Amino acid sequence: MNKILTTVLLITLCSIITSGREVHLNGIAPGGANKYIQLYSHPDPVTGQSIFIEKIRIPGHEEFSLSIDCENVCWLNLRYGVKEYIIVVQEGGSYEFELPVYKAMTENDKLNPFFEYDHAHLKIKGTDDINNNIRYIDSTFFKYSNHITRLIYLGEPLRDKDSILESFAGIKESLKEEYSAIYYEYRFCLLRLITEKRAAPTRYDTDLVNRKFLPRMPAYTDLVGQVFNGYLRRLANDSQTASLKVLINSGGPYHEIASLMLEQQAIRDTSLMEYVLLLNLHNEYYKGTFRKEGVERIIELISNDASNDYNRTLAQIIIEKIYKLKPGTRPPDFRLRNPKGEIYTLDSLREKFTLLVFGTTKLPETKLELDVLKTWAGDYKDRLYVVVVLLDDDFHSALESLQPADENFIFLDGSGSAGLAHDYEISYLPAFYLLDRNVRLIQSPALMPSENLRESVIIHLGKNLVDNIRD
Repeated sequence: MNKILTTVLLITLCSIITSGREVHLNGIAPGGANKYIQLYSHPDPVTGQSIFIEKIRIPGHEEFSLSIDCENVCWLNLRYGVKEYIIVVQEGGSYEFELPVYKAMTENDKLNPFFEYDHAHLKIKGTDDINNNIRYIDSTFFKYSNHITRLIYLGEPLRDKDSILESFAGIKESLKEEYSAIYYEYRFCLLRLITEKRAAPTRYDTDLVNRKFLPRMPAYTDLVGQVFNGYLRRLANDSQTASLKVLINSGGPYHEIASLMLEQQAIRDTSLMEYVLLLNLHNEYYKGTFRKEGVERIIELISNDASNDYNRTLAQIIIEKIYKLKPGTRPPDFRLRNPKGEIYTLDSLREKFTLLVFGTTKLPETKLELDVLKTWAGDYKDRLYVVVVLLDDDFHSALESLQPADENFIFLDGSGSAGLAHDYEISYLPAFYLLDRNVRLIQSPALMPSENLRESVIIHLGKNLVDNIRD
């Protein structure tokens, strides 16, 4: 599934669609002259993915404005230096705010796959603005919930739980705006669940999440995630509903899975049932609870047969995520230049196996692992490409720092391709991927050279030689 389709899917998911009404954002960015603000969709609640929407340059006078289309209520993220701000907008609205003084990302920040933006909710001019209400609700909620979970972790008694709930309940009286009041109700229910350390939800909890399906509201999806965490696994392990495990492992039929879940009466809304099923299937897929092929098939069925656009879209996003770097599939493509300016793509690497490496000379581990790789990769140069994508800002300087660079390696300039780390879901550097002669993934990611990558590569090269003889 290509990037254009991904963009369409996530924009649909977040209700930022052209049929909505225009929303105006007007801001001041002290110290941000000639810097950039990047606008993203709010991450979806299952995969955590967001999509780039727009990038604007802040003028020299440090005041900016932009307009987007929004249907009903939209959650957006503004990235500004090391900060990422959340803003909630309603169709037809106009919002004014001032950003804190600009703080740029360092070079190490840009290269750090573990870098996390400093998150905050924007403060908007106006006393009863939806953002200010949600900002206050969430700041209070997380203060109390963090306090409670800390005591639970330490094994200490929750002596002040009643006063905490009473204090949080006092927020409700000040909320006049409808969306904020609904948001508060879900947060209060979740705080009660945490405070009372319930292993299972009550009828009140399930009634609340069944009342209205609101997948674009984080307070709602957080509560659903708490109430139905591990729900599918519990049903599959229950002797009375053990047939569910058989159905999932075999990939359906989907209508039987839906009927079995609705029969339990904890979920009465079809849209909520589909969402809970997707949420649980996604989580259990990576734990190996069910047969992966069966899970994939069910998610594909939901992507076609779900009762609403949101769940169909979400299912497609999940499918794209689990297939993107799955062994046997083609990884994300690239178009990068070597030191001579020659362009390489995945198709340039056919006919041999490929060890694809992402690294940066800013981190010493890259050079250390490449030095280990140098000791043996040349022995297999007739059957193996070693392609090293350097993510440093200055490609030629980075290459010089590796001298003497191994002549058997293909070095490519990844300085202008920050999206590659996201596309390949790189969580550490250097990262290694082993591809076959048709540039399909064999290992994703592969072992490090210091972790006996050589043995793993030899196994696949040897197997290929036997297959060629048989052919």
